Amino acid sequence: MLQDIDLKYVNGVLTTSKSIHTTGSLTVDGSFTLGGATSSAYPPVPVPSDHGLLGWSYDPSFALSTLTPTLGTVYLSAIYIRQAVTISKLWFLLGTAATTPTAGQNWIGLVNSAGTIMSTASLDSVVTSGNTPKSATLSAAQSVNPGTYWVALLFNAAAAPVIYKTAMPFTGFGVVNQSAATQRYATAGTVQTTLSNVTMSSNTAGQSIWVAAS
Repeated sequence: MLQDIDLKYVNGVLTTSKSIHTTGSLTVDGSFTLGGATSSAYPPVPVPSDHGLLGWSYDPSFALSTLTPTLGTVYLSAIYIRQAVTISKLWFLLGTAATTPTAGQNWIGLVNSAGTIMSTASLDSVVTSGNTPKSATLSAAQSVNPGTYWVALLFNAAAAPVIYKTAMPFTGFGVVNQSAATQRYATAGTVQTTLSNVTMSSNTAGQSIWVAAS
């Protein structure tokens, strides 16, 4: 119910000099004006949808450094989902290909805030050619609500692949003011051959690996 709100509708424009608060969601099908600029001007930087993605760890042009993962270590990178979506693919940036990947031991997966592995995809055949963005289709697409999710990566091979990350010099820089369970970048287990549910509170700060979802 609207009460004591100075709403005016003139020539197709709805205005008010008062604050409007909603405890539910607000849907805008068209553009809106904020601070004198239309919604199409926000934000003034690339966002995942500009690349046909649903979420990413950061703009891939910031992935200026490389990492040779420790074989058997599970690496987590967070993606922040702002609206309900269905995720069917996960992405990472592959430099040098792996040498002789171990069958059934290279994985990418989607992890929720409880540490549950929601769905996975094999990377055995994905990591055999490098220097390109890589995607893998999840075994089951996942309908997710807004929140924080993590992309998990695990590699086992005669020689590990090379993947891309930021040039951040210290792992602690990427997890400022976050608890172990909410770290943006983390490692979650060693000597692993498959992805299993994660005890998020036991994670340690990890590398700023680029990942994305679509």
